Amino acid sequence: MKKLFILMLALLPLVGIAQKKNDVKVKLGGFVSAEAIFDSRKTVNSREGEVILYPAAKSYDINGEDLNDRSELFMTSIHSRLNVGVTGFEAFGAQGSATIQGDFVGTSTGRSGLFRLRHAFVKLDWGKDELLVGKTWHPMFVTSCFPKVQHWGGGLPFNVLGRAPQFRYTRELGDKKGYAFIAALSEMDFKSNGPDGANVKYAQQASIPEFSAQVKYDFAKGFTLGATAGYKFLKPMVVNPLGAKTDELLSSYQMNAWMTLKSDKVVWNLHTIYGQNMYNFVMLGGYGVKNVKANGDYEYTNVKTSSIWSDVYTTTGNVRYGLFAGYTKNLGADDDLAKNGDDFVGLYSRGSNIDYVYQFGPRVEFYSGNFMIGTQALYTSAAYGTTQVNGKVKDSNEVGSTRLMVHFKYSF
Repeated sequence: MKKLFILMLALLPLVGIAQKKNDVKVKLGGFVSAEAIFDSRKTVNSREGEVILYPAAKSYDINGEDLNDRSELFMTSIHSRLNVGVTGFEAFGAQGSATIQGDFVGTSTGRSGLFRLRHAFVKLDWGKDELLVGKTWHPMFVTSCFPKVQHWGGGLPFNVLGRAPQFRYTRELGDKKGYAFIAALSEMDFKSNGPDGANVKYAQQASIPEFSAQVKYDFAKGFTLGATAGYKFLKPMVVNPLGAKTDELLSSYQMNAWMTLKSDKVVWNLHTIYGQNMYNFVMLGGYGVKNVKANGDYEYTNVKTSSIWSDVYTTTGNVRYGLFAGYTKNLGADDDLAKNGDDFVGLYSRGSNIDYVYQFGPRVEFYSGNFMIGTQALYTSAAYGTTQVNGKVKDSNEVGSTRLMVHFKYSF
């Protein structure tokens, strides 16, 4: 990957020269980022603390002391990003563009600091119709309506996060008042969970793409509504525990709705999400085994999740302010989960012992040209309890943590 990255940079001048006659333009952009993060309590996090989900549960030592009741400090620059954009070419009567983007967050915590592919897609634009092919944001992540929090992660676990390989067809609505699109997708680095841990193979084995549709419409100046709905398929096993071939599938749906209000100086985004098996979106939830058939095959049931978040922020001036608040809830399983004694036969769910999580906090950003210094304070609380056979959590108690951070970023 390192050699590919160096080669890509070395060839950029040659690409610009070779395509000059066809008015093709190649633009290099991105930003350099440096952050310092302090958590008052140990959190469930990833990528050098950049991705925060919720405070860690209480865990006691031999003296009854909570091992997770301790602070943590992170300093990192892995969020720095590089983007290559290509415009000005034509294909099949459409105006074409292409994007390749990467950062140093890595595809897992163990690979933090390594260059990874974020986006790689081509667009063909016929005016009212557009075709996108490649890896980019999953439709459930709405690029016009997501939390502008300072830490990397886009408001997890209250908002989804995910990019996916896809084919997407978009149709303009009205006089540039909005759009509607349909997409067929698979998984890549945002993976579903299963018997062998998080892995893309469950989606690949299903041999059926995920389908998604979205509509967005501007009802008035500064007032936008939108919604997304999707349906996905997994085949968690191809061989059951008895050694026999199995074709059992799991299907899941997810949806969202959002509102954006804009003035000349302020933006307010309000967003709600509901879905089954939201693990690959880095949210609470997943699925589990509901029955073991006589031939050894597993039958599955989804664990449902809901969330709502609000983010309001200013957009002008050298000093800008924002306030985020989010809430997510474990709604339990569609069917009772199968048990083997005191243990579940299979439960592949994030935060299965969490009833709900909430978070709120302000941020301030200081701008000088393309340089930004951002500060943020966040309080996050998770209610841990006992997972029931219906997937819900009872007898929960809240555990809280405060995050303070400062973020320096130069964009180019």
